[in-house]
Amino acid sequence: MDTCNHKVDSENHNCDMTPASPLLYASLNVLPDEILEFIFTYLPPYGDLEHCSIVCKRWHAIVKNLVRRSKFNLEKGLTDFRLRWEVFSPQTAAAASSSPVAFIAGRFAHSAVRQRNSMYVFGGGSTSDTTFNDLWRFDLTHMRWARPVATGTYPSPKGSASMVAWKDQLVLFGGWRYPSLHPPYQPWCLFDELHYYDLGKNRWLLRNTMPCPPPMAGHSATVHGDRMVVFGGYQITDDVNINSNDTWVLDLPEQRWWQPLFVGNTRPSARYGQIQIELDKNHLLVVGGCGGANRVYTDAWLLDMTRDVWSWKTLTVRNKRFGAVHMWCNPGCKVNNYLVVVGPSPNMPQDFQMMKQSRVPVVGGRGQPPPNPHQNMPQRGQRILMPERRLAGGLAGGLGQNRANRVGAGGGAGGALAPQEQYLANRRAILNQHMQQAQQFMHNNNVNNNNNNYQPRSGRLSDLHAPPAPAPAAAAPSPPSPPVRAPSLAAADGDVDAAQRLQRNLALRCRDNEPRLPKRFDEMYEDPFRMAAFNVPTRSRSASRDHNERIRRMEEKMNAIRNSRRSAPAAAQVEPQPLRAPSPKRLRCNVQSLFVCDISSILSSSEPALDWVEYKNFGVLRGAPDRLILSSLIAGNGELILFGGVHKETLTDITHHVSNSIHFLSFPRDII
Repeated sequence: MDTCNHKVDSENHNCDMTPASPLLYASLNVLPDEILEFIFTYLPPYGDLEHCSIVCKRWHAIVKNLVRRSKFNLEKGLTDFRLRWEVFSPQTAAAASSSPVAFIAGRFAHSAVRQRNSMYVFGGGSTSDTTFNDLWRFDLTHMRWARPVATGTYPSPKGSASMVAWKDQLVLFGGWRYPSLHPPYQPWCLFDELHYYDLGKNRWLLRNTMPCPPPMAGHSATVHGDRMVVFGGYQITDDVNINSNDTWVLDLPEQRWWQPLFVGNTRPSARYGQIQIELDKNHLLVVGGCGGANRVYTDAWLLDMTRDVWSWKTLTVRNKRFGAVHMWCNPGCKVNNYLVVVGPSPNMPQDFQMMKQSRVPVVGGRGQPPPNPHQNMPQRGQRILMPERRLAGGLAGGLGQNRANRVGAGGGAGGALAPQEQYLANRRAILNQHMQQAQQFMHNNNVNNNNNNYQPRSGRLSDLHAPPAPAPAAAAPSPPSPPVRAPSLAAADGDVDAAQRLQRNLALRCRDNEPRLPKRFDEMYEDPFRMAAFNVPTRSRSASRDHNERIRRMEEKMNAIRNSRRSAPAAAQVEPQPLRAPSPKRLRCNVQSLFVCDISSILSSSEPALDWVEYKNFGVLRGAPDRLILSSLIAGNGELILFGGVHKETLTDITHHVSNSIHFLSFPRDII
């Protein structure tokens, strides 16, 4: 302690020698522990904190308390969903350094692991249909990438391999790579290579042992003491690609493979891409995975390795509606007593209910029922007359004229029709008219074998929205239209076919008593299968009482502003004010969400189970990265580290949209 104080005092004495030191310098020893701990939160929680902990006993106690508090805050933030995302990208690295810096290329389906104060990344898929075999090291203390110059036997370029840290070595196994372009139509290549990477010597070592697992990719692996347990994966057995649920064990010191014996036949289904985490030296947990097309698993399995004969046990999963989906292509890791998964965010609530099976009238508001469409129906070949529309004049006069026209059209007894009622009445009248024309034509064709009475369908879409024409007092029957001669037999056959198609279509459209028959796109009707949230009777804008008044006031206001700008001199004009910042957008859905599962009761309870924690805002946190798949997630010191990934929509393109950014998930700093 005296040595540390003497060192700090000597440094303080040297700082006092500077001319401006009395104004800018303050001794750290006079600050309370809370202030020092808050200052240390701005340091990376890796090498810098380790250096601070060896200054003196006081600083060692402060750093120890800070590490404990950061772990506690991370766990509390996971349950409360009070965390923040921070990004480290090539843009931020270039802005922080004046000289060019090395940066890893974007990739997906890579292998990542943390060893002390560094994160190691190997291989993965590139922006095109190729794979890497390079090893990169990210210094978590100084936030910079470096590629070690390694020697030995390099692994093959591949992705979806398993990589774990054991002592001062990295263990790499399996993987896949894209087929070569020449010759074409080659299958994907799977590997059974086993490599050790010595971190001290920067050297790759290839180990070939027999027996060994078959070539595989998409498997999972964890380290339990001096053994690595591998489960599942996509394999090739006897030249056949299959999913596996086999378990292999590698003795890491002796570099020897062997398969354990199990009790009974209870074991997980064959799968790949699952999440496997270590619970303790003799237990591991397997969650999720994919067994093929439309077989995405969300179950959980516990492997007990305490005895010579191992056993699988299925676990109960609670609160599944708050759980992660597609846990075969989204990463996960363990944070003390929690399983953390980063995946796609739900974009729709889960509690929408279906409407009951009944037909409800679509017309809203109060009013008399629509008139019978068979009344005042126009004669054959007669077009529904369009009323005159006022193109000029005042708004009040136009409204009064339209109202008078509607009253006159209704005959005084039925009253004014709502716009939707008028539309439906006109629609039914036109359909019934064409239906009668088609029936009459078919009757004449069958009796007299005459095709000259067919009248082509006529009318305009604007006729549907026009008020019905007033019926004359003594409507004389309209003269029959002159017959149309068929120029040839082929044309007559075409008219017959057209008439038959018209009859079938109109028969389907006019049967309102059958709810399952298709309707036209422009026919308004009530869908009995629509959701209750969207099954609201629509209301015309003209039905609002003050809608026209609001339009009039808005026009007067705009005219007044326009006239004032024209009349004001140029010198007296007020300078334009800067535009306000746009309001924050609503919560994005195409981002990564956070899913948290409580696994504390798996080993301590007689009935082990997993409990998904209820999320907030669908698990979307502020600053969340874009939705990516096949990325990696590892646990750091009081934070989570997400790296890489590819946009799922670009996997079928020639060039994939791949990320090389690092996203840190941590607890917000406290404010003193």
